Amino acid sequence: MGSCARGHEVMGRHRQNENRTEQFAKWIYPHRLLPAWKSLTFPARDAYFHLAVRCFAETAEKRRNATNNNGALYRSLRSLADDMGCSVKTAGAALADLQAKGWIVCTNEWERGLDGKGKTATFRLTMMPMPGRTATKEPERWSLGHDYPVLVYASYLPKPRSRRLENLSRKQNPPPHSGTVVQPKRTQLKAIK
Repeated sequence: MGSCARGHEVMGRHRQNENRTEQFAKWIYPHRLLPAWKSLTFPARDAYFHLAVRCFAETAEKRRNATNNNGALYRSLRSLADDMGCSVKTAGAALADLQAKGWIVCTNEWERGLDGKGKTATFRLTMMPMPGRTATKEPERWSLGHDYPVLVYASYLPKPRSRRLENLSRKQNPPPHSGTVVQPKRTQLKAIK
């Protein structure tokens, strides 16, 4: 250990810190500012981080012994729901929302399989490179009302509500027009007496 000019002890490099076993997800601030990120539901944002932690695209660029598994990322709905602490329906809706906004693309659809040996869907994170392919960055081209096709888990997407936009633009209890005298109703007067 050394000391700096102010007399504080400075930690040096230690070999134990070099071989960490935890996996971290790198987050780039401009991605958070994209309209495609802002329109995601909160469970979809959480699901993206759970997938990003399992992606070794950037690790493979730095280390020779690591393999880039982007394009072969998989997480079953049950496992993802356990990771996120939510229901299977919420996890399915999160993956469908991520596909609709372009953050993930399905590379292989799920299969039921025989004797309970099915295969879960595999995904590619579009903001990270794939083996032999650069990042496609679909969320940068996404715009409101122009969602990408959802290949798997489309049945989990929330059903569009009629008049939702109309309800959002209307105020629930609009104030009276200026200059209008507000007169109490008879039932309100009886309650005061």
